[in-house]
Amino acid sequence: MAHRKVVAGLSGFLIALAAVLGLGVDVMSKPLVAAENSTARADLIMIDTIAQQRELEMPASQFMHDKHTAALKEQDKDCSTCHKTTTNEEGKKVMSLKFMREEDGSADELKKIYHDGCISCHAKDKADGAEKYGPQSGECRSCHVDKPEYTAEREDVEMDNALHYIHWGSKQISKDAGEETNCGSCHHQWDEQTQKLVYKKFEEESCSYCHTEAPKEPVKTPERLAFHEQCVVCHQTLAENKAENYGPVECAGCHSEKAQEELKQSKEEMLQKLGGVLPRLPRQQPDAVLMTPPVAEDATMQEKEKVEEHAMPVAFNHKFHEQNTDSCAACHHKSVQSCDMCHTPRGDADGEFVSLAQSMHQADSMRSCVGCHQQEQKKPECAGCHAAMEKKAQPASDSCATCHEPLQSAGEGMGMMQMNQDDMSSMMNASESVTTPLPEDKDAREALAKRIIERRPDTPRNIDINDVPETVTIGVLSDEYKPSEMPHRKIVKKLMEDMDNDKLAAAFHTTELTMCQGCHHNSPASMKPPRCESCHGKPFMEQQPGRPGLKAAFHAQCMDCHKQMQLEKPVSTNCTACHEKKD
Repeated sequence: MAHRKVVAGLSGFLIALAAVLGLGVDVMSKPLVAAENSTARADLIMIDTIAQQRELEMPASQFMHDKHTAALKEQDKDCSTCHKTTTNEEGKKVMSLKFMREEDGSADELKKIYHDGCISCHAKDKADGAEKYGPQSGECRSCHVDKPEYTAEREDVEMDNALHYIHWGSKQISKDAGEETNCGSCHHQWDEQTQKLVYKKFEEESCSYCHTEAPKEPVKTPERLAFHEQCVVCHQTLAENKAENYGPVECAGCHSEKAQEELKQSKEEMLQKLGGVLPRLPRQQPDAVLMTPPVAEDATMQEKEKVEEHAMPVAFNHKFHEQNTDSCAACHHKSVQSCDMCHTPRGDADGEFVSLAQSMHQADSMRSCVGCHQQEQKKPECAGCHAAMEKKAQPASDSCATCHEPLQSAGEGMGMMQMNQDDMSSMMNASESVTTPLPEDKDAREALAKRIIERRPDTPRNIDINDVPETVTIGVLSDEYKPSEMPHRKIVKKLMEDMDNDKLAAAFHTTELTMCQGCHHNSPASMKPPRCESCHGKPFMEQQPGRPGLKAAFHAQCMDCHKQMQLEKPVSTNCTACHEKKD
């Protein structure tokens, strides 16, 4: 299947090398131009192609790409001066990234192409009386230098949701035939019947899904070349057609730090004009997905029932995640198909031997649900509590019911999975249960997933702030300093405000006392938890090396929390901010 998808670029998949930083939509500025840095250049190319075949006679030649493009522009010349350009069956320009050739030849052939091509151009400029011209014949060390003055530094480029909208929302790009969209300008597939590239609406795929570093037939163009051919040539064509706005055609316009900063600012201005929310990608993606383990097409009814019996489906809020991630690549890191297209229940080579369950639950992977959620816990408003909590390779088993819906038998009306009844009742609405068999129809499954999502809490469950003590006096260790008066209610109130409208907290803070566990970490959830000294000895107890002494426990709990929440006051060295010094 992979070899049939030939070029595409759904949000987030043009990584690193694509020159796509600023196409024209009304909210965007003119093409970006980045100033040269004294030592670091995005356009520096060290020409050492011959080194792949034999040892170099001289150091690699340093070539400033943007410097040459600017010089050609002054002479009314374009990229075809150095790069062979052809027209494909679709009538689009296809430019070779190689200098004056399409394929690599022998070392001697390459040497002749470079010397004849470069030096002859420089010599012509000099003969024509140009004020500036390049090194002439015999001036070898002007290009071949032992210690180059510049270094190549290129910023990675990502086609995130905002940059993707700049393209599909652009008035500069021609619309698809009979459509109001322009997605076909970039996205296409290989059609086996016609043996041509075609555009199929609502089947747009990721570019890097087919265009890898070493693509397989019938894909011929490797990743870097595909991105530059698709993007730079399009930008160049728009520029030649005098478009009001067009993307960069020079290296620094995409890959320099300044260009990236300017693009970031442009995106923020655009998002502000759009009211803070990007228009949704027109690809017919679902609002909600009922996620269950895959069932083989040739599976028997008994096998299907067995899978469903242990399925514990997850209602995934796809629309919400679209709006709260930078790109689709946050989850769909290869293809925009469902996860089980690559990650099978057992795991195989297509999914790099990562099973479906692992792909969802790996705590150390930003591509998994659990890993992404744990990353969210590092935000200052969350990290105060979560940074001190033990991180495990897998989530606690009693948290499964937060995402997974317990199935009920339609005939018996009782849970088919052995679960805590309190957890079950907190997730299930008495008016509608998730029963077996699950619907097979796509629309029915989406409708069920929507209903499950709608009955989830929108805000965290919090205790009544008036039930929280105004202050707590900590004086058990008072000696040089007076007892500390901790503003307990003020702290709890601030934590509640930070969690307001946080859907993750609403889902995972399942009881009113969950938040309290951030400080009262190893005690049962209670409105009157035991005092710290009931576990932490005074002084440190050698027979319990993993448990800090009382003084260390107090300071670590308080000061580490302040540090994680990025609170400027009190600083950890200001003892009297918490403890008034005794006379």
